[in-house]
Amino acid sequence: MPSGRIHTASTLALATMTIPFMSVPLTAGVLSGCVLSPDLDVDGGFIGMYHLRKTWFIGPALSGLWRLFWWPYSKIVPHRSHISHSIFFGTCVRVAYLLFPVLCVNMMGVPLHLSDGFGWWFVGLCLSDALHIFMDKI
Repeated sequence: MPSGRIHTASTLALATMTIPFMSVPLTAGVLSGCVLSPDLDVDGGFIGMYHLRKTWFIGPALSGLWRLFWWPYSKIVPHRSHISHSIFFGTCVRVAYLLFPVLCVNMMGVPLHLSDGFGWWFVGLCLSDALHIFMDKI
């Protein structure tokens, strides 16, 4: 099982490989894999929390809010389960969890819409997850 640093380095390498496709949402989706990792279900945190904490000025607050937001998910989903570590299904579950507040706001009458590039962003996140899961298995 690779360390978080190796997962991050491989995600960054994959992101650089998507740049020639000239799709910003695709590359952004791959990069999102650093903080929307299949390892969000780890109780003690994961390498993405470290990256968020290093964000200038708002890092500690941002990582704390991110951890608080994903805390119920980490309690419900066992680490390395088929829910979090399956290539398409796990990505769908995490994206659905992430978009749940948006759906709630929409239901209150505030119109929020996903960007046109959401599909490519999702494909990029799926690629990042596939790499992560593949590396965990070898």
